[in-house]
Amino acid sequence: MSDRPAAPAPQARKVDLAALLKEAQAAFTAGRISRCWELIAPLLRQPAFDRLDASRQQALRYLQLGCALYAIGDLDAARQLNRDLPTHLFTPMRYRLSLRLRDPAQAKRLRLDPTNGPRELADFRTSAGLHEIWAHRYGTGFPLYAARWQAINFPKVLPDSVTHAPLPAEPSGDAGLIVLEQGLGDVLFHLAHIKAEGAHETSAFTGLAKYGPLIRRYFPKASFTPADRIATDLGRPRAHLAADFVGRGYRRLGTIAPGITLDQPRRHPFDPPVFGLCWRGGSGQNRREERHIPLRFLLDMLPLDCRILALQFDLTAEERAILQADPRAQVPLADITANPVETIDMIRGLAGVISVDSANWHMAGFSGVPLLAIMNKTAHWFWGPEADAHSVFACATTLPKEELSARSLIPWIEQALARWSDRPVAALPAIPPRQPPALRPLFITGLPRSGTSLVTRILQGQGLWLGETIPGNADNPEGYGENRRIREKHLKPILSALSADPRGVAPLPRTEALPPCPGLARRLLRAIRAEGYDGKTPWGYKDPKLALLWPLFARAFPGAIWVIVEREREAVLTSLARASFMRRHSTSPEFWKPFCACYEDRLAGLADSGVRVLTVQAEAVMGGDVATLAPVCEMAGLPFDADRARAALARGSAPGSTS
Repeated sequence: MSDRPAAPAPQARKVDLAALLKEAQAAFTAGRISRCWELIAPLLRQPAFDRLDASRQQALRYLQLGCALYAIGDLDAARQLNRDLPTHLFTPMRYRLSLRLRDPAQAKRLRLDPTNGPRELADFRTSAGLHEIWAHRYGTGFPLYAARWQAINFPKVLPDSVTHAPLPAEPSGDAGLIVLEQGLGDVLFHLAHIKAEGAHETSAFTGLAKYGPLIRRYFPKASFTPADRIATDLGRPRAHLAADFVGRGYRRLGTIAPGITLDQPRRHPFDPPVFGLCWRGGSGQNRREERHIPLRFLLDMLPLDCRILALQFDLTAEERAILQADPRAQVPLADITANPVETIDMIRGLAGVISVDSANWHMAGFSGVPLLAIMNKTAHWFWGPEADAHSVFACATTLPKEELSARSLIPWIEQALARWSDRPVAALPAIPPRQPPALRPLFITGLPRSGTSLVTRILQGQGLWLGETIPGNADNPEGYGENRRIREKHLKPILSALSADPRGVAPLPRTEALPPCPGLARRLLRAIRAEGYDGKTPWGYKDPKLALLWPLFARAFPGAIWVIVEREREAVLTSLARASFMRRHSTSPEFWKPFCACYEDRLAGLADSGVRVLTVQAEAVMGGDVATLAPVCEMAGLPFDADRARAALARGSAPGSTS
């Protein structure tokens, strides 16, 4: 036996109960319901519970019941607690829990508490309505759900500036104003029903300002006023709530599916098949665990040759790093929450969408894009006990989350790729349609030092609007012809976001794998209007770096005309080796030979893409054959004047220094 003294018994670590409860509340609010339960379960046991003061005990009971609402924790204990607590405590939430736990007797006791006021009663009706709709008892459910505008535990749906008007049975009695309520997915669902009804093409709509583009797209003859800008000096106008049109649609159609799409899939001739991916549900408790697939596991299930686009609007830094390290993955080059129409247009071009329950289902479904709906166990009221997204979207295939695997994904991906191959390619007519000049820009590109500046300068003399351009220097005394604002505020930041060289030398982006850039057209037009562009004349942008990003600009402006300036290779190499801003890389033509090859590969892709491309030989222009630019002017809508062209050429720099 050892003579060593026995070690002292370990001291129990003191637990900060208040901090633990605060962490649990934060986890519950963020949708981490399992984590919340993990934290509170020890506190529910005696004597830990008795050491909490009364207010914290009450908060703990709320979390216990809240976890049970999402089927987490000890449901039998939660059912008993729900029955034991006074009926005036947490009443609306406990009513929802009673319905979820199939305890109608307790639901009735809560509903009959004498302290309930009109808002509590409206909350009960709304919860009961959702429960009935989920069970396909629509005749009972939709009238109850119409009380949500007065409910407590539901998002505020009625702006203070309007008066609620119950939706009548027939459109002939409708008020002239409709409130767009709830989140983007719900708004699209409601708008599809309103459009299918066909009686509100010229109505007035209101809601969050971000929904205005949806009305302008899908109801072009209607008006939209943000809810915070409705004038109330003449009284509060009567308005219907948009979700109530789903109930009226059901009475007309016998189904909650509106029977229409709002958009159609599209395919540019130069687009590869890409699949959208969303692995975490919406905000707050909608992103609870059952609507979450850890990104690494989901990526592991996808084929190595499957290109994907992240549709997760709230990427974490860790998730972004994971995607950037995966050669299959792309991240949009813009905030996809800023403008829903631009995001929908991005999704319309995808081969398919693989997503948990989120607004992506509605954006893909109402655009006819193949949708693999990863269905969580507690399905939203849209989908009912069958939990089938196909009941609303004909293009949807539903996959229960527990069946998600590489084996289940691959057959669907193969079918979606076959549908992608059959999708009509958006061919451009030989003659540009008579669109406004703002939508028909002239994009001028080519190898650096190939003569793009000279060609642009001549076209400017024919009336092409360029805005404020980069001034000349010793390398190019007459100026570069590049719009400074577009280059510095848009094109170069895009290259930087792609981890490419913003100067366009090295590294270069992979043009065939560029992520979409929603809103690029809007941003560029806003930039040139800020410089005084009035939209009455053709405008242009010249930059050799357009060769690296042309798919983004071609998607943004399908009516654009592209000009590729070509120049004899040896002259380009000599000019590159001499230019001061290129000499920092190398003064050897041998260095620049593979550089030129990389640019020419991208220019060849542009020439073969199906967009409108005209080729101009720089040597011919430098030699005085300005008529070679006449076809460019004709297609762009510019009157060609040979004398002005020769005058601009005469001001040009020597061939050896032409940019």
